[in-house]
Amino acid sequence: MRAPRWLPQTIGITVLAASLAVAFLPGKQVSAAGDHGPASLPARLADYSYLTGDVSASPPGRAVVLFQHGFGVELMDFPQAVMLGADGDVYRRVGVAEDRAGPETQGDPAPMALAPDGTRIAVGDYDTTAPDVAVLDLSTGRVEVHPVPGGHSAIPLAWSPDSTLLAYLSTAEPTNPHSGTATTGDIGVLDVRTGTADILPGRPNVREAAFSPDGTEMAIHRIESDGASLEMLGYPQLGGGAVDIVGLDGTVRRQIVLPSDQYLSGPNAWSPDGALLATRRPATECMLATGRWDEAEWRSCLEEHEGTFFVDASGRGDAVPPPLPTGLVGGHGVVGWTDADEVLVLDDYPAPGASDDDTELYWLTAVPLDGGEPRRLSAVPGGGNFGVGSFELAAALLPDLEVREAGEADRGRWPAWLRLGAAVLCAGAALLGTHVVVRRVNRPGTS
Repeated sequence: MRAPRWLPQTIGITVLAASLAVAFLPGKQVSAAGDHGPASLPARLADYSYLTGDVSASPPGRAVVLFQHGFGVELMDFPQAVMLGADGDVYRRVGVAEDRAGPETQGDPAPMALAPDGTRIAVGDYDTTAPDVAVLDLSTGRVEVHPVPGGHSAIPLAWSPDSTLLAYLSTAEPTNPHSGTATTGDIGVLDVRTGTADILPGRPNVREAAFSPDGTEMAIHRIESDGASLEMLGYPQLGGGAVDIVGLDGTVRRQIVLPSDQYLSGPNAWSPDGALLATRRPATECMLATGRWDEAEWRSCLEEHEGTFFVDASGRGDAVPPPLPTGLVGGHGVVGWTDADEVLVLDDYPAPGASDDDTELYWLTAVPLDGGEPRRLSAVPGGGNFGVGSFELAAALLPDLEVREAGEADRGRWPAWLRLGAAVLCAGAALLGTHVVVRRVNRPGTS
């Protein structure tokens, strides 16, 4: 009996259709109403991987970390927006942040911000004619896009403590994060529950913002200039001016003047008890310390250079903790607080004489403000071109944060391009195999 010649094509098409159906079935959604225990971190985060799936393909539930992994400086270096789950070794790529990135990011993800409760990620845009903010739900993988008033950008700055309000930066002109000048503009507030947003009144040149721990006020840093302070290094002028403490309607309640070289240390600048604001100072002294590059001298200078300061949030001039050296805090500043007298930093400046393994790692470190011994909590692989760019923690999960041994990484479903390739390979193998069988069956003399 001869096999029909159309059989291989039929089987190939059938296998392809079945493979595609399996590959692109919707991922299982995670219930947002689950009874979660304390958030946890592995003692070492997983390495950079091309196989990490997207949130939309297999929603992971709440996150404890959101960061950029990798820099696009060489062939096959693709910066990724990666989140780590708060309840296990669950890693996912934040595709909406990667997809919304324009040429101005030079391959980096679009600006993004992790909600304090770890359930949402807000993603903005540096350069657009129609500003909006995309809000990704980590339990469902769904994205809700909210148009917002503004000029040519919408850059997430800070979430309110209850994860319902998002402060964002709007600029009159398109912005470029690699321009060498500070990005400043007006500040808007988006209510993600209703989708309503307003630009707050007040002076322009806003650079950074942080919500108070009770959510009733914001610290808004308005700088004096957005010109480059060290043009030869491409280092922007970030400091000076003042921090306005405002109500949610933008009304200024008090003002804190900053030295010309200090700036507000990001969305987690406000201490949990409301008493302190953290500020930073660039390591310009170390950049200009010698006329030649000497890594040992550079790192030694960082250990002595004061890079993070604390100011009295009340404006009364009350006593504050001593400053922290840049070599201890690292290049990301204060990324969170475990309580009112201990900050979390990402130390990416190994001390002179550190082992080769140590220089390939960033360390999430707890630093007591009373001068006590810092505690390394978790290592983040970041050697070579796979360094760590932006790094955020879910602020509301930090007081009870636990550190555990790392388990096997759950990377979710393969990226779409890889699933498609696997489906095509399966279909091709089925087509080829069936074709060989049909030829043998139909060979003359074969019954």
